[in-house]
Amino acid sequence: MKRILRRVLLAALVLAEIWLLTGFLPQRWQEKMYTRMDDIWPSQSYDYSRVTHPNLEYELQPLKPFGAAVLLVLVLVNGGIIFALWSRRVA
Repeated sequence: MKRILRRVLLAALVLAEIWLLTGFLPQRWQEKMYTRMDDIWPSQSYDYSRVTHPNLEYELQPLKPFGAAVLLVLVLVNGGIIFALWSRRVA
């Protein structure tokens, strides 16, 4: 039972790691991937407003380094957990 739980956890963490690593891809690639995913798994669209914030990109620009740092920490922690689980699997 413990072994099965560890394998399921390992698979979930690997999928989460792949999803986190997409954050380092260029924005155009990310948008194309998410549109493809929406074709496969359609979800309700909440884009009913034609008016968005006019300077949203400019206002979020100072937060980009902080977001990248948080993403890097999440990738490293998740990778460390995967490494620990993988080494226990072999042992």
